[in-house]
Parts: sequence; structure tokens; C-alpha cells
Amino acid sequence: MRKELIISLVLLAGTISLYLSLSLMEDPRAATFPKVIILIMGVLSMTLLFQSVITGPKKGRPGLQSDRVSAEKASASKIYFPYGILVGCFILIVIYFAVMEWLGFYVSAFLFFVAVTFLLGRKDLSVRKGGMRVGIALIFTTILFVLFNKLLVVQTPKGLFF
Repeated sequence: MRKELIISLVLLAGTISLYLSLSLMEDPRAATFPKVIILIMGVLSMTLLFQSVITGPKKGRPGLQSDRVSAEKASASKIYFPYGILVGCFILIVIYFAVMEWLGFYVSAFLFFVAVTFLLGRKDLSVRKGGMRVGIALIFTTILFVLFNKLLVVQTPKGLFF
């Protein structure tokens, strides 16, 4: 309970300071989106604060983190970190940033989402799941287009296609 209370108070103080710093912006329209995000962050901080004060710690619930791992558990189960996937994602991020100016934000974002979903879920890949992943990437890219171009009117990097 004590950790959650301290974390929620620090988050709440940070949220308040971020919200107050928005008054320094010259154009009040530019502060609209950050205000919404900061208000959501404040609501979540208040929720954590109320949860930590009202409910308190539940019995039988493990702590947030444990820095003590028994030797039997550590030696019995060898968990290997997937460094290949990590390196592959890093390379995809570098390629994404490199081609963004050339292809444009939306085309490169679509290709990046497709490539990352195929990389992360390559073990159980089928034609149906592949089509589903491409469709989800297309929907997500469309949402980004509507959000940035229509709602926020933010200029994104233009490329060959758009």
C-alpha cells in the first residue's frame, strides 16, 4: 500500500505540474491535445490514489515486484531472452525512420506495422492471420490519418505517395 500511495502522489504532482506548464504556451489551441492527455493521466493517478487508500493491500496478493528469486526457480526454468526479435525490431525501427521522408509517414507506418506484427507473431502465421494483421495495420493507419490530418491538423512527413 505504501509504494502505491507514494507512486500515485508523485504521479499526481507530476500531472499538476505538467498541466500548469501548459499555460506558458503561446497558442492556446496547441495545448488542447496535451491537456486532454494530461487530464486522462490525472484521472488515472487519482484512481490509483483512491485505490491505494481505500482498498489497501489485499491479503494473498503478491507485491508489485520481488527482487528475491529462489535459486530453485531460477535454475529449474531456463528462460532465454529473444535477442533476435529485439534486434529485428530495432532494425525495423531504424529502417522506418530512414524511409519515412522518402515514402511518407502513412505508407511507412503501414509497412512498419505489418513488418513488426509479422516479426512478433511469426510462429503461428497462416494466410488468414496474415490477412488479419494487414487489415489491422490498415485500420490503425487510417485512424492515424484521420487523427493527424482531420482532427489535429498536424503536418506529417510527405513522401512519394502521400
